[in-house]
Amino acid sequence: MSDIEAVRAEVPMRAESPARRSRRLAATVAAAVAGAGIAGAPANAAPAGADPLSFYSAPVDQMAGEHGSVIQFRPLTEEPALAGARNYLALYRSVDMQGRTVAVSGTIAVPEGTPPPGGWPLISWAHGTTGVADICAPSRDTSAAFPAHDYTAQVRRVQERWVAAGYAVAQTDYQGLGTPGPHGYLIGTAEQRAVTDMARAAREIEPEIGTRWVAVGHSQGGQAALFTAAQAQQWAPELQLLGAVALAPASHQGLGLQAVQAASTVGVSSALGPVARSSMAFLPLIIRGAQTVADIDPARFLTARTDSMVELADTGCIGKLRRPDEWGGVAADEIFARNGDIGPLAWVLHENDPSALAFTSPVLVMQGRADAVVPALATDAMVAQQRLSGRPVQYRNYPGVDHRAVLEASYADALAWVDTRFGR
Repeated sequence: MSDIEAVRAEVPMRAESPARRSRRLAATVAAAVAGAGIAGAPANAAPAGADPLSFYSAPVDQMAGEHGSVIQFRPLTEEPALAGARNYLALYRSVDMQGRTVAVSGTIAVPEGTPPPGGWPLISWAHGTTGVADICAPSRDTSAAFPAHDYTAQVRRVQERWVAAGYAVAQTDYQGLGTPGPHGYLIGTAEQRAVTDMARAAREIEPEIGTRWVAVGHSQGGQAALFTAAQAQQWAPELQLLGAVALAPASHQGLGLQAVQAASTVGVSSALGPVARSSMAFLPLIIRGAQTVADIDPARFLTARTDSMVELADTGCIGKLRRPDEWGGVAADEIFARNGDIGPLAWVLHENDPSALAFTSPVLVMQGRADAVVPALATDAMVAQQRLSGRPVQYRNYPGVDHRAVLEASYADALAWVDTRFGR
């Protein structure tokens, strides 16, 4: 048994994880890897007492390597670890939209016990919107003080059900969320690369994970899951993508913003209803994401007040942006400048709309009909367009279920669908 294998074998289940043992394991990982001299492994694993956030910044001399390869990892035994599993915090390589190698963080949970023939089936999970600031990365959720804890804790409860059902679960933070560099919010290809490279990194850390996998995502992550269905097999041909599950996937964002802008110009945005009002807190995130791939100047289409508020996204997560003293307190009619040019932003959003994606892997779309964040009608239109193009899409709807409740409401159907993909 190698030193690294010995460390893996010693990583405890979360239920068996007192803080003292966690510190001892972290030191053991550092010592074992330093002795093993394995390329891409955690030669710089943080010792006990080190700043935990230093893990997210990879040394420049460790950045070279293939996308999906591991830079460093360490065991997780407290939040955000999943119960009933061996858990790891990982830093791995991906490629941004400019072709540069970037470090991406994420978490990995592997069920206890003996893996089935072919290895543990893998779910690569794409999370919903938390924000674009580094503090919003789900892997940084170590307590109820985390600014998006209400959402990430709910997601973990669902993920633990997947672990209990015999699936390894890996969750990326996405490029630039938690790690240096900007986060390409709603930039589908960047998200896909992070999701797929997370699957590759998970297998490097835990070889008991098999080569077959499914992408599952919610909201922003639902869009990411659809891009994964379209692009992942070419990005990681050695893995076998069996399908993708998209819960309340973001779509038609460009059309939505253009509609709000047009309505606000004539002072009738209230006619668009609660969906338009709730979506405005996402606008600074959308702008920051679009700026990673295009020259977007918000001063060309925002009022002076809201243009000055875009920078709030750089330090606050979505819950804070929704507060009445931030974007949540701005009326839709006060956001867009009259005759502003929203064209470049809308173009980026149209380019990243999943409706016209070409994919051959099976896709399951799941939507709550009471969703005020991702309108059910938008998802209806997306699925209709995909089906008209001959895409293999199945569609499930949940009456009375809102944006977050779809996570729990859809679980049994999602599990049955994924089990079928794996022949279980």
